[in-house]
Amino acid sequence: MNSFNKLLLIASLFVIAASGCAKYIDKRPLDSFSDGDFWTGEDNLRAYSWEFYSLFAGYGNGNGTGDFYFTSFNDDQADPSLQIFAANAPSGNSAWNYYWVRKANLMLARIDGMPIPDEAKNHWKGVAKFFRAMTYFNLVKTFGGVPFINTYLDLADVDRIYKPRDSRVLVMDSVLADLNFAVANLRVKDQANTINQDVAYALLSRVGLYEGTYRIYHKDPAVTNADVYLQACKTASEKLMNSAAGYTLNADYQTTYNSLDLNGNKQVILYKQYLAGFLGHSVIGFTNSSTVMKGLSKNAVESYLCTDGLPISLSPSYRGDDTIINVRANRDKRLLETISDFLCYQGKLVNGLSSSTGYRPAKFLQPADAQLAPNNTTDAPIFGLPEVLLNYAEACTELDRMGKYSINQADLDKSVNKLRSRAGVASLQVMAGQGTAINGIGFIDPKKDADQNVTSLLWEVRRERRTELMMDGFRFDDLMRWAKGAYMDNAVNPDIFKGAKVAGNGQVKTDANGYITPYAAGAARPFIDPKNYLSAIPTGQIALYPDGSFKQNPGW
Repeated sequence: MNSFNKLLLIASLFVIAASGCAKYIDKRPLDSFSDGDFWTGEDNLRAYSWEFYSLFAGYGNGNGTGDFYFTSFNDDQADPSLQIFAANAPSGNSAWNYYWVRKANLMLARIDGMPIPDEAKNHWKGVAKFFRAMTYFNLVKTFGGVPFINTYLDLADVDRIYKPRDSRVLVMDSVLADLNFAVANLRVKDQANTINQDVAYALLSRVGLYEGTYRIYHKDPAVTNADVYLQACKTASEKLMNSAAGYTLNADYQTTYNSLDLNGNKQVILYKQYLAGFLGHSVIGFTNSSTVMKGLSKNAVESYLCTDGLPISLSPSYRGDDTIINVRANRDKRLLETISDFLCYQGKLVNGLSSSTGYRPAKFLQPADAQLAPNNTTDAPIFGLPEVLLNYAEACTELDRMGKYSINQADLDKSVNKLRSRAGVASLQVMAGQGTAINGIGFIDPKKDADQNVTSLLWEVRRERRTELMMDGFRFDDLMRWAKGAYMDNAVNPDIFKGAKVAGNGQVKTDANGYITPYAAGAARPFIDPKNYLSAIPTGQIALYPDGSFKQNPGW
């Protein structure tokens, strides 16, 4: 069993209770059972770090949900049961969890006293700071500013434990500092498929793009350094695009998502390994059972280009949507591998299969694997080259809009056009003023967002991100950072509550034009700005501060 199999096994054996109303210090202090074991050498320190890897959800753990397919609360998928934004603040939220911060801080507090070389100390500090940064990044995405604690606290440190919320700026600048330390100190190569310098660059690329664009679109006069994050994203992405590891795209888009073994895959930077008898998942099972699947929306399917590089509203190659054959004709290969070549819905089941929208998700299927949940063992990509290329293209586009960089054709050719080439789609060209062209002929998608900040180039770069990462768990975060939560409001974007065009059969609900409607007439998902851009702080946490110093998010 290799090292990552071991860490998956060990991580799966840890039972970590999600924090509720109590602060994280109410958990059993790690040092009560680890000080005599973990701080004697690198092997034991490595064992201490294995638990962190359970933070990577991947395809999920057994019957649990993961990042892929299951994160359907967006405009790409229609869950069979209508998902809406919460109306009231809950007393608890499993996402409010400081366990991992405490674990990382303990590791950082102990490393200097260990009998290992300075190089090893710095590497393992980089590992701890990587996971601390990832934890705070996830907290900030969900809640905004949170208490930032960067030292290991004893139970008696009440004043520092019960500190008020720190600003988003302070927390995210601290995340950036942790990641800068990580890329400067992590080993270029440690054990196979573990945290190393390239993995840290991949997280820095992701964080830099998220926070940079969040600071642009969620305007705060006090925050003026969005370009610092976007430049960090661009630089980190370039490091990976030019890495000595030689990352390259797989010839086939789907092979990253249905591989029984991602070991040695040159597109993948880090992956979650599944192994029969040790750890399985349920993605294949959920898309192969009689349970109604979370189908792609009409809006999502129509976002895929035709092979001539034009949107369906402009392309003479588009054959309409009267049949699934027509929908798939002359289209981006990614669409062909993301949905099946048949429709399945109530009244027209195919081998017992049914999708909420008629479109059957197919990109994760692997006939050679176990077909029943929770025994699926295809490996899940955690960080990979496609995301890096997309991050690079978007960062360049935003920096160009800010006057901090001049985007050029070479930037597109080494990023999104590589993805389009693999998908059999004509290359995108950049024109003056962030215009777009195909084969030298300019175009603007008639369905482009009317927002003047969304240039034609930015619209197309965002489209590439959507289609390349379809059902990969990014879409909700993307809408939140772009301040485009209204895309999830069916009153604004009605096609998110529609599916394929079918002939009525008396069992499936359709609208007047024949499009499947997954929900009852009058179903709505309003988006409230700014309330729904952040989750509510659990009221149980606020109650721990009787002086009222712990503030709730806007609108809650």
